[in-house]
Amino acid sequence: MQQIAKKGVFMRILKPEVAKERKDKILNWLIYNYISNGKPVSSKEIFESKIFNISPASIRNILKELDEEGYLEQVHTSGGRIPTDKAYRAYVDNLLNLQNLAEMEKERVELDYERRIADLDYFLKHTTKILSDLTKKIGFSMVTDISNESIKRIDIVKVSSFNYIFIIVTQSGIIKHYPFTFKDSKINVKNIVSVLNKRLKNNSIIEAKEMILKDFIAKDSSGIYKIIYDIFVSAAREDDELFLEGLSSIYDDMEDFSPEEIRSMARLLEEKERFSQIIKERFNESLNKAKLIESEGKTSKKHIINVSVGSENKIKELNNFSLITSSYCAGEKNLGLIGIIGHKRMEYPKVISIVDSVSSMIESILSEWEEESEDL
Repeated sequence: MQQIAKKGVFMRILKPEVAKERKDKILNWLIYNYISNGKPVSSKEIFESKIFNISPASIRNILKELDEEGYLEQVHTSGGRIPTDKAYRAYVDNLLNLQNLAEMEKERVELDYERRIADLDYFLKHTTKILSDLTKKIGFSMVTDISNESIKRIDIVKVSSFNYIFIIVTQSGIIKHYPFTFKDSKINVKNIVSVLNKRLKNNSIIEAKEMILKDFIAKDSSGIYKIIYDIFVSAAREDDELFLEGLSSIYDDMEDFSPEEIRSMARLLEEKERFSQIIKERFNESLNKAKLIESEGKTSKKHIINVSVGSENKIKELNNFSLITSSYCAGEKNLGLIGIIGHKRMEYPKVISIVDSVSSMIESILSEWEEESEDL
């Protein structure tokens, strides 16, 4: 730090890196406080916090600079400041760089996930419910279409007297589970699995469906192959599936939205095809980003957390919302996308950590299931 004299008064001149660090700290503090209480933050509040050992005049100058740089805006001329989308972006980028989920929070997520996962037939479909409950936001998940995927393995798991799960594992690592009920206890599950694996391996889902119809159903007196055929019909028809949970959470922050914003967002979520297309584009962006990062050797993690704030979402209905998403993988294959939608004034460290942890746990469970299917 240097001092220069101006009209008999010594003024402190900060090094550029020190001045920037101080400005960044004030901006992050302002954003955090706005996220916490939803009220514009004044220079007086910053000074009275006693966190920053600088004068009220210096604080006002820093806020003016942040205004001019597009990080802050004033709702009213005499009022405090609120962060812009640019400010949220800087805040999120900083969090992503420093992301470190507290062990207590991580353990809570893991225990909650494990407790619920045992009750689910098809856990990817219900991951949205878990995400929504943990974050108190709108949760969503997308599962990719497998109709043209080649079959690596078929399995049938008996879970009770008449209840089974039909498992399809594809060559690219996608695993699909289809629960079904069959009341003939005399069927030889191991024999059926052996026959199906010999005949269907390396064929696509669509091809397997036709083979079952042509080669198995006519000779089947028990009816089990009709059920299996129906499962393959269902699998072949599946598009990229999108699941939403917690839609009512948008009404929890009504003071932050106008009635028209609430209506527009509700309409968007109800128009499932349109919203599905938005998420599919997001998934493709995640794939491209993951490939780029992998090619540069920057990380060994397969899934990438992606955060878009407000106007970065490029559609007006999401101008006051943030999307936090992560693809999930099995082996080298990206299988789908999970994420949350919430007001851009959210607890980013907590929500980012939950999305990242759930994505990692999905990958871990998928990996375990694939290893178990290899051992059968």
